[in-house]
Amino acid sequence: MAIQNNGALDVVTIGEATAMFVARETGDLAAAETFVKRAAGAELNVAIGLARLGLKVG
Repeated sequence: MAIQNNGALDVVTIGEATAMFVARETGDLAAAETFVKRAAGAELNVAIGLARLGLKVG
């Protein structure tokens, strides 16, 4: 199925993208020395999923 698009968005998500910091080591969080930053948030997850399916999202 080809999606035709005239430059307009197919889907607009409204919400906030958040940052999630994940400790590289397992164990007590207070003892963790390094973290990895990841994108998170329900709206962002939906937008990423729809974009992977070929929709133009914003």
